[in-house]
Amino acid sequence: MAKVEELEAQLHQARKDIETLAAMAGSTAKEAAADAANLATEQLGQLSDDAKEVYARAMEEGRKAGQAAEQKVKDNPLAAVGIAFGVGMLISTLLNRR
Repeated sequence: MAKVEELEAQLHQARKDIETLAAMAGSTAKEAAADAANLATEQLGQLSDDAKEVYARAMEEGRKAGQAAEQKVKDNPLAAVGIAFGVGMLISTLLNRR
């Protein structure tokens, strides 16, 4: 009978050990998931900052291009009217071909 009791005690201890290991694995998995979520959030924030920076640069370049075009029109108003007329005629011709 001592062997049966000894086996039962060992089985009970093995169950406790398995429960402890399962709890540790669950805790480790939760920590890994939390770390992954934090990393993803951090990277998303960095991408958002990068996108905002690119947008700001594009807006600045667009503003500069608009100012340059406006200055060209002020410097050469007759040429600007001629170019606008030519582009209008070209578009009109292309649309009338259909």
